[in-house]
Amino acid sequence: MTKKRIRIERMILLVLAAVILCLSIALAVTGSKYKTLKQNSASASEALVSAQQAQESLAGQKQQEASSYQDALNEQSAAYESEKNELNDKISELNKQIALKKATATEKPEETPATPKPQPQPTVPSKVPDLSAKTIYLTFDDGPSSRTPEVLRILKQYGVKATFFVINGGKYNKYMKDIVADGHTIALHSYSHDYKKIYSSETAYFQDLQQISDLVYNETGVRSNVVRFPGGSSNTVSRKYNKGIMSRLTAQMADKGYVYFDWNVSSGDANGNSIPAATLINNCRKLPSKQTVVVLMHDAGAKKTTVAALPAIIEYYKAAGCKFGTLSSSTPTVHQRVLN
Repeated sequence: MTKKRIRIERMILLVLAAVILCLSIALAVTGSKYKTLKQNSASASEALVSAQQAQESLAGQKQQEASSYQDALNEQSAAYESEKNELNDKISELNKQIALKKATATEKPEETPATPKPQPQPTVPSKVPDLSAKTIYLTFDDGPSSRTPEVLRILKQYGVKATFFVINGGKYNKYMKDIVADGHTIALHSYSHDYKKIYSSETAYFQDLQQISDLVYNETGVRSNVVRFPGGSSNTVSRKYNKGIMSRLTAQMADKGYVYFDWNVSSGDANGNSIPAATLINNCRKLPSKQTVVVLMHDAGAKKTTVAALPAIIEYYKAAGCKFGTLSSSTPTVHQRVLN
């Protein structure tokens, strides 16, 4: 092998070594760029997922607000329907009495009317009547909420116990244990409070009821069997989703171990979120003849005037001599007429 050939081979080896070195550097740079690009792509994907989650959360919040507004309208409709039915019953009873008196007068025309007895002079009523025979059951629907601590504080201040018909309040569910710790009754309203969903079938209703029952148990350790239907048992909104479902549900409650309560006094706070406190107070003073008085109020974030009215409502009942109680399976039930 000549010296010239050896030099040529060495040059070729040097060139190959240089090429290999360049390729190694190029691969290293390309790998680094690929890794950076991959990391940037992952970050972009995470940002996209976060944005989608934020959008879904906002949409859910808007849907919940719309659902709450619709539920308030539904409860208002149910309350109006119940009041109308009670008024119709009273009118019917008065008509019967008038007809009976007319018939009696027709059968005995020869009788001389008896000399009317002197009536006692009316006394000036005291500002607060004597209602000592009545037991007041204050009930709050749709909590827990941001208002729950305020409601609990007022109840504790006056030494009064109440019944809370709860829903899934999300981040406010932590207040459920405070309700129980303060000696109040925690009862079941609905997990979703979505009329279209829960009144689509009996199965859907009882699945929703089981969900809220389990949530209450997990938060408080209490297994409640006291229930209030969203909109009350007299609601007619359920007709849109399942004709006759309220008749079937109310008939099944006892067999499934539940007792349900409506109300016979409404504060009127279901009619809107800015009802004047004075209106709510006056509504709560309109008591039925029954000794068991179940008062409907709401524990929702928007019900500021309900909280404002609560002290005066309690003070009125206390001044009238009323007793206070919490609902249980042994409480005389208050049911409205089922209209679906």
